[in-house]
Amino acid sequence: MIPGYEQMLKERGGITPSDPLQFHLYHLARYWSRLVGFCRQVPDKPEAAIDTDLGACVAVGSEFAHKLMNPSLPVFGHWQDYWSRTQAVLHDRPVTFEDVEAASRAFEDCLSILKYNPWSHPSTAH
Repeated sequence: MIPGYEQMLKERGGITPSDPLQFHLYHLARYWSRLVGFCRQVPDKPEAAIDTDLGACVAVGSEFAHKLMNPSLPVFGHWQDYWSRTQAVLHDRPVTFEDVEAASRAFEDCLSILKYNPWSHPSTAH
């Protein structure tokens, strides 16, 4: 567990969405953006960025969001694709920069299906 993630979820403080799924998607968008950026710096060895706290943040946020997904949601099939790609990026070696980008795109596809823009001002994301 990433220190403080559960506490951040409990408190929110008006900074992030109050809906639990949106909370995790909001943070995952930021984690993925940073992870792809850092992996871009070492495209031949993306695990150098993945095997850090940032990769752990993607793992924890994904795990929490995954628990909130159910088969009745229209995003469920796409989320399953995201989940399997993300698990491969986080745990399988070797991993390529293309794998990282594909997992990130799968996450963005989920956001699109949910019609959720985590980059809008936090106060409008509630």
